[in-house]
Amino acid sequence: MKTASEATCEHVLGAILDAMPERVIRYKVPDLTILYCNVAWAAGHRLAPSGVIGRNLAELLTASQIAVLRQHLEVLTPDNLIISNGTHTPNDTDEWIHWVDRFLPDADGSGDQVVAVGRDESSRHLAELQLLESEAQFRELADKSADIVWRLRLDPTPRFDYVSPVVEQILGYSPESLLADFSLFLDILVDDSRDVVVRALAAGLPLGRTDLRFRSAHGEIVIGETLTALIPGGLQGISRDVTELRGLQDSLTSLALRDPLTGLPNRRLLEELLEQALARARSSGHGLSVLFLDLDSLKAVNDTYGHDAGDIVLRETARRLMGVVRSGETVARLGGDEFVIVCESDRAGAERLVSRIHAALREPIVVGAAGSVRCPASIGVADTDRVGVVAGELIAAADAAMYECKRARRRSTPC
Repeated sequence: MKTASEATCEHVLGAILDAMPERVIRYKVPDLTILYCNVAWAAGHRLAPSGVIGRNLAELLTASQIAVLRQHLEVLTPDNLIISNGTHTPNDTDEWIHWVDRFLPDADGSGDQVVAVGRDESSRHLAELQLLESEAQFRELADKSADIVWRLRLDPTPRFDYVSPVVEQILGYSPESLLADFSLFLDILVDDSRDVVVRALAAGLPLGRTDLRFRSAHGEIVIGETLTALIPGGLQGISRDVTELRGLQDSLTSLALRDPLTGLPNRRLLEELLEQALARARSSGHGLSVLFLDLDSLKAVNDTYGHDAGDIVLRETARRLMGVVRSGETVARLGGDEFVIVCESDRAGAERLVSRIHAALREPIVVGAAGSVRCPASIGVADTDRVGVVAGELIAAADAAMYECKRARRRSTPC
């Protein structure tokens, strides 16, 4: 029988999970009975958690999805506790959800379970694919990208016809060497990454968002988060160096690093992610910007409609901010009505992001029967070119710029 303290902890944990934008589900294997799901997972199937728990996953997923799920369950074992499922479309819709599964073995093997967490990356995925449709944009942006951008032709045999210059900085191999010899690319893939790529090439199918592991020319293991898309006669894709990020994620999984209301990184995780981003900026020479955001009207919303309405505004603001940043960029909540965004681009890129944020926050937010509110923000920007590469100084400079912006708003002048 649970103690009062244990029951309280479970209630608080359930509330936190229900507030998260990520989808969370726990189920038994191999019979696929659903033991728990949060509000976001149930809403993805147009249901409430009470209408899901106790049912079988086979009732809610398509036959093809169940077949893929069974394949993942064959990989999940006591020796391989966590896998990333890549990105796929649930319920035959245009949604793209990135799943990470955690195997929970039972002592005697009779009650094994899996906990799965999924993040909706639909808008980001579609934006990335649309960006690659234009050949002119492809060449102009790919040559300047901090990520490895590549294009692969399948006939008569697989071969690259474009690899962006940054590949030499990340992997130690020149674009020319990979263009001349496709087998070199296969040779530097390690663990099961080579098999994943070979199977995708044989089937002529794109990979979902997948981590591929490479051995660089210097003998180091590099993890590239890779997204591909079909093009006439081949594939094209983007590979982002997430080696440090994956190491950070592994080392911090046991810590409480997320804001329970919005699901965003909290101050502690922001500090870790900003240090990692600054290390990449120092290594690559690319600029980095920090945006400090303060909601101008949250106090008025709380005073007029109550704190529940204020919580709705904060969650919706977090959702909209996640919708306008690029893959790999950080959105964090410091507390109250303050948010910080780490933008891995120069000042001009940061200013474009500010414009997108203002546009996203301009739309009203429904706060219940009382109606809707608008909650614009004052945003300050600091970048490494002007401030330097010290994390605390960047955040302080962005905070000061935000307050100057807020004062300018009070004087009715543009900030």
